[in-house]
Amino acid sequence: MPELPEVETIRRSLLPELIGRVIEDVDLYRSDILINADDYELTGWLIKGLRRRGKYLLIDAVRPGDDGPNNSITIVIHLRMTGQLLLDKTGEMQRDHVHVRFQLRRPESTIDDGSQSDNPSIIYLLFRDVRRFGRIWYFRGGCENQQSGLAGLGPEPLTDNWTCRQLAQGLSRYPKSNIKNVLLNQHVVAGLGNIYVDEALFKSGISPLRAAASLNEAEIERLYNAIREILEAAIGHRGTSFRDYVDGLNTKGHFQYELKVYSRGGLECPVCGQTILKRRVAGRGTCSCPRCQPDPQ
Repeated sequence: MPELPEVETIRRSLLPELIGRVIEDVDLYRSDILINADDYELTGWLIKGLRRRGKYLLIDAVRPGDDGPNNSITIVIHLRMTGQLLLDKTGEMQRDHVHVRFQLRRPESTIDDGSQSDNPSIIYLLFRDVRRFGRIWYFRGGCENQQSGLAGLGPEPLTDNWTCRQLAQGLSRYPKSNIKNVLLNQHVVAGLGNIYVDEALFKSGISPLRAAASLNEAEIERLYNAIREILEAAIGHRGTSFRDYVDGLNTKGHFQYELKVYSRGGLECPVCGQTILKRRVAGRGTCSCPRCQPDPQ
């Protein structure tokens, strides 16, 4: 599943391409992918912003020239396991497993002028999903928290508003749960998933089996710093690509070459040489080093 770094990379790759475009048409190939879209006009919206919240992408759009109470919408997108958002500047990209296609035009253009430049009058945004778990929701502008998963998200870990104290408070709400399970809880901190929890725990020297209440102040601070450093590094490498993940321009990330423990079960720890363990923790395949991250006795 794309995690915070992947979704942020998709956002950054698409932002300059989408801002200022008008949704000219929407081709819907599977109706179950669009939620509550029947309540809204799908076309004629001018895209003003592209945000990320946790693992969600949010497209903010307005109705040009309309100052009424219903002149804005927010399109909420969750990619789930295998979802992709892909930019198609030619209209010729292969459409296997594409379930929604947004046709976007420059405001000054009403028809495609056939340009093959980097900024054609008509481009397409494809929602592709092999396993069809991903979803798209429409909401009136400012009402996106009606989507329950979005409404319940915890703090963003890369903002100045998220502090070490907030992390400690989040852990204290689940004292008996193992730390792996707590960090995967989107109510505690938004955007973390299996990859970056494993990497952050390794970097901070904490076993995924440790109870949340067992961490002392120094360990919580190490974990807090590790989470931020790992996420920032992953964004710098444009995310982690194993199977399905590519950014909005169909480009793979490179952080998979920087991983220390995730997906490396049975290999040597890059720090101490001990064999990395792979086991199920919190219902997820989990990799850790038994020497660098000793389990509780």
